[in-house]
Amino acid sequence: MDIILQGDLSGIDVAEQIRTQFHIPVVYLTAYADENTLQRAKATEPYGYILKPFEERELRTNIEIALYKYEMERKLKESERWLATTLRSIGDAVIATNEKGLVTFMNPIAEVLTGWKQEEALSKDLTEVFHVVSEETRKVAENLTVKVIQEGTVVDLTDRILIAKDGKEILLANNPQEFQLLILVFPLRFL
Repeated sequence: MDIILQGDLSGIDVAEQIRTQFHIPVVYLTAYADENTLQRAKATEPYGYILKPFEERELRTNIEIALYKYEMERKLKESERWLATTLRSIGDAVIATNEKGLVTFMNPIAEVLTGWKQEEALSKDLTEVFHVVSEETRKVAENLTVKVIQEGTVVDLTDRILIAKDGKEILLANNPQEFQLLILVFPLRFL
């Protein structure tokens, strides 16, 4: 795609439409390298940016890399959709966090259990959403994410109480009749 086109739309405008409507990767081929043009082009998430004059080999290489990157991103998105569908369908409560302990996903069972909707919980600290205290001392339990990441251990939730968003208290136990909870910390570690 050249950045300068005849007519009302620029190449950047057309590239944005191609990307959003048809999901086709775009490589810019242009003589323009000023900062403003480059910033506008970057916003359309191109797969390459080649300055004129160019060699045919450079163009072919960029197109091959763009197509490869596009295919890998497509496969990654497909895997993410499959994983999200699987996690939503599991009959156990599932909460996923990033390595900083911020919630990135909750399935419907976890939403019911904690009283938090996924939209509300996203980017919140796990300890806020999954607020657990000791049944005996009523003290806040250790930070589960830190324990899983740093120690790589399974955390025993026996004799712990989950305090849901509405204040309801639920006794946690490693008892299948009660419920199962799975907390995923990405990269995947299980709790």
